Parts: sequence; structure tokens; C-alpha cells
Amino acid sequence: MTTTPAAEEVSGISSGKISDHHNRFQNASADFLKRVCGSVLFQVIFFLVFSFLEFVTLELFFKVSVLDYSFVIILKNVLIIAFLNLFLVGLFHSLKLPLMISVLLFTLIGAANYFVIAFRGYGIVFLDLYAVKTAAGVAGGYNYSVEWHFIAAVVTNLILFMICFLLPKRKHAYRNPRFMLISLLGMAASALFFFWIGSDTIFFRNVSHLTWDHNIGMNKYGYVLYFTANGGKVTVKKPSGYSVEKVDCILSRYEESDVPERTTQNPNLIIIMNESFADLNVLGRVATNKEVFSFYNSLTENTIKGYAESSVYGGYTANSEFEFLTGCTKAYLPGNPYLQYLDDYIPSLITNLKKQAGYREAVAVHPYYPSGYNRNRAYPLLGFDKFLSLEDFANDDPVRKFVGDLENYKKIEELFEQKEEGSSLCVFNVTMQNHSSYDDLSYKFENPISVMNFSTTASVNQYLSLLKMSDDALKQLITYFNNVDEPTVIVFFGDHQPHLPDGFYKEVMGQVPELFTREQMMQKYVVPFFIWANYDIPEQEVGRVSLNYLSSLMLQTAGLKLSNFNRYLLDLHKKLPSVSANGYYDSEGKLHDYSEEDTENQRLLEEYEMVQYHYLFDRENRLEKHFTIGQ
Repeated sequence: MTTTPAAEEVSGISSGKISDHHNRFQNASADFLKRVCGSVLFQVIFFLVFSFLEFVTLELFFKVSVLDYSFVIILKNVLIIAFLNLFLVGLFHSLKLPLMISVLLFTLIGAANYFVIAFRGYGIVFLDLYAVKTAAGVAGGYNYSVEWHFIAAVVTNLILFMICFLLPKRKHAYRNPRFMLISLLGMAASALFFFWIGSDTIFFRNVSHLTWDHNIGMNKYGYVLYFTANGGKVTVKKPSGYSVEKVDCILSRYEESDVPERTTQNPNLIIIMNESFADLNVLGRVATNKEVFSFYNSLTENTIKGYAESSVYGGYTANSEFEFLTGCTKAYLPGNPYLQYLDDYIPSLITNLKKQAGYREAVAVHPYYPSGYNRNRAYPLLGFDKFLSLEDFANDDPVRKFVGDLENYKKIEELFEQKEEGSSLCVFNVTMQNHSSYDDLSYKFENPISVMNFSTTASVNQYLSLLKMSDDALKQLITYFNNVDEPTVIVFFGDHQPHLPDGFYKEVMGQVPELFTREQMMQKYVVPFFIWANYDIPEQEVGRVSLNYLSSLMLQTAGLKLSNFNRYLLDLHKKLPSVSANGYYDSEGKLHDYSEEDTENQRLLEEYEMVQYHYLFDRENRLEKHFTIGQ
């Protein structure tokens, strides 16, 4: 059929009208959308809903549903996010770019926490910001995988990011006095809000003091609220009632004539803090195809043994070091001492050892990067003369990628053989072999360990296989020094327990960690220790002790001189056997929280806090006579 020219003209007119109507509809729709998006009411609602959705997706990275939170907890988390966003909005004088920046920021925060939780067991807390360099140094050793929570959170944030493109641009906002005033008011309101919550208010009530398990804190209060609350705990305040005179009175009780000079050489002193060395049977029965600690368990002669409470779990190795080397407890130190508080000389276990006959040089050994936790700066301030790090090891036969305990201990033997004649060896060794993660399935163990009484992951078996290697290396070390003529004392302890999959804890303890009672949670902070000598010392099983007491116990066992502070700690140990960041135990073995009011225990703790504050922070008035021998 042929179309006439008249018909074509009519058709063209009709088509043009339809197209014109369509264009007008599109323009009208665009104008309507622009007016709606540009209205103040819409932008306020959009801003609040956007902040709420950022909270929802952030919690997805933690595998937590916001429905698990109370209205008050949700409100507090959203308020923190909203006021942060408000500050950005004021800074950029618009909604579009600030909210794009915000959603990208919270995506990075969520993703970083997701992977940190995978290998450590809890997310990033404020204090981790002081150890970013250290964390980056070990992060490359982990295998990463994602679950649906991660994918859902990323996709949701991507949608939020794309929605921001609907928001109108605000041109020349910086030239408009009205917009400038509104922006400044918004930024001022944000600053005032964060100043208010940073002061002593009800906003963080029952939140900021919860440090004994960060994972529980994050899951109970929401990540943003918990992170911000603990951000206010990085400074150490002067204890109530503190004075130099009170500290002097407390420590003067322990002034006495020190032990007489030895007529024989002081013992070689070898201190080994073994990375993630723990006995999982303290949690429950873990039956294995081979005995993991066959040599460790056989040590009885001339040995003091027991379990110590660490203040940390799954990480923060340097905090355990600091407790041991100084006698201070993390209960009153919210941060990381090596990174935050140690910036000048301090009398320590090492400085006092070097004042005693024979200890001419103190050596720190850690077969990893020297900058980790600021050790290359912290060790000299604690009195060490030399620091052997990764570059001092050949590492020809690595255990996975780390220097193995056997090579580590051979370095100690080498130091003994090379020391100056007539001197006593003083070594503090922090090992690396057992460091997480435990997912390197390519490494083949000579004596692989497997759990027999329940099904578990390959990571648990790998960790236990590493412990078996540690036990074998320990046997070689003890055998070596048992055959030397010079008196030698070896002190050995774990820094913290490893983080293992929740399924393991469910099998051993009957439930996942987030449901643990306080007493069950404390079991995750227990590590083995022993003090061994190649000469006669009284054998003993220590019922309970925390790491801050352990060095004083070592000095007493070795017959070395004690400072007034050491004697004070030994006396306090009898009354409060364990004082850690997670709580304290009294002499009857009862667990207490620091918020409890008990006249006698509270008095002892207040005195300890004063003494520790004086030692660490009141440097100008520090009474050296109490912390240094021979003063």
C-alpha cells in the first residue's frame, strides 16, 4: 500500500505532537524532581534517612542486624553519624559531595573491620589508630574471603552513592552569605555535639568502660557508638586523691636491706614471651592425635609453673611486654604504652638488672620488623642496649613465613656463646612463629596435630601443630642450657591466646563467644608460664598470677635484688593475685569488676593506681629510690 503525501504530512504532525508532549512531560518531571530534591524539607528527610541507612549497612559488615538494638542505641549511633555528616555538609556547603564522601568513608571503615574481625576476633578500636603501621606490617599475611553480609553492605552503599547524584548542585554557595551562615551554624552544632558527648555526660553511660571484650561491646552498642566512646579513654587522668607524699608513704613500707651480693655469678637470665602460646584445654577438653605439650608438661624439677592472666586477647602483644617489663597493669592504661606513653627514660626490670653484678648488656630479640609497636624506639628507653630484629636472622627455613622458634632459640644460644667472659646473659625474646593467621595450608608439618573429639577447622589444627613445634624447640633450648656450667634461669610465658573460629568455642565451651558469661570470657585471657633453672630452686605451682607480677616473681626466684616497687607488687599479689584490664581476682579466687565498691579491695586498687601513675606520668616528681635498686 502506498502512502500519499497528505497522509505522510498528517503522520509527521501527529508524531511531532507526540514527541513534543513527551519532551514537555520529561521536562516537567525533571523540574518537579528538581523542585522536590531542592526543597529544604526533602533534604532534611533525605539527610536523616541517609545517615540511618549508613548505620544499617555499617552494622552489616559486623554481621549484625540493627533490629537487635534498642531504640536508644540506634538513636545514639545515628546521631553520631548524622553530626559527622552535618559537619561535612557545612564544610562543602551542599549535600551531594559530602554524603558521597561519607558513604565511601563508612564503606572503607566497614570493610576494614570485616577483615580485621576475621583474623583477630574483634573490630578496630580507637587505640588501634596508634598502631596502624604495625597492623599494616602483618595484614599481608592473611587470606581474605567474603560472605553475603559483606556483599550486601557494599551493594547497599553503592546504591546510596548513586542516589546522591539525584541531589542538586549548589553553585556559588561560597559567595552566598546566607548559605555561609547556615553552613557555619551546622559546623558549630556538630562541634558542640562532639564536645558535649566527649564530656562527662549520660551519652556514653555504661559503654566507655566496657573494654574486657571489644567484640561484645561493638555487638551490644553498635560500632560507631562503641568506637567513639572508647576514643575518650586514651588519656590517663590523675587518680583522685593522688599526691607524691601518699605514694612515698605506700612504697616506704617496703624499704629494707636488700639481698647481699652474691658470692657466685648472677644467673644468665633468658625471658621468652612466646607469640600466641596457649593451652586450649583451659577452655575445655581438646583431645588430639598426639600430645601437644609433651615436653612442657614434663617440666617439674627446678620449675615454677602456672597460668597467668593476660590483659589482651588475639593481639596487642606489646601490652603484655609492657606489663612484664614494668610491673604496671593495663587496668589503668587504656592505650598502648609503647605508642602513647613511653617517650622518655623509665626505670624498668632491665635497668635494674643492669645495676646488678654481671649484667653488662641487655639484648631484646624479636624476629620481625623492628618498627612494630614502636619497639625500636621503646626498647632503648626501657634500658636495652641492643635489639635484634628480622634482619638479624637468616630465616632459611621459615615456619610458614615467620622465623621459627627453633631458629629463634639458636640465636639465644649464639648470644650466650659470644658473650663476654665473666658476664651474665640478659635476653628478652618475643617470638613470631605462632602469629596468626592459621590458614596457610601449603605449609607441611613434620608432626601435624589434629583434634580428635570433635570436628573443627583446619586453622585450629594448624595452630595446634605450631604449638607442637614450639614445644619441640623449647625442649632443645632447655636441654642446651641444662648442659652449661653457668647458672641460668629461663622465664617463659605466652603473650595472649589466639583468635580461633567461633565454631571451635561452641564445641569446647558449649556456646559462641558473644554468649559467654564473664567467667567464661576470662578463660580466653589465660596463658601458661614457667620459671626454670639449671640449678636447685624450690618447685611450685602458682595458683593465680597476672603478667604484671611475673617479673617480680622471677627476680625473687633468681635471688636478684628487688626495688621497693617489686616488693610492693609481691605483697599485693598475695592480696589481689591477678589484676588485669579485664577484672581482678581476690585472694579467695573471686572475680571482681573495677566498678564494684569493696572497701579493702578498693583501697588496694586505688593505691596501685596512684603508684602506677606516679611511676609512669609524674616524671618530674618521680621518687627514683622506690623504682630503682641501689638508690
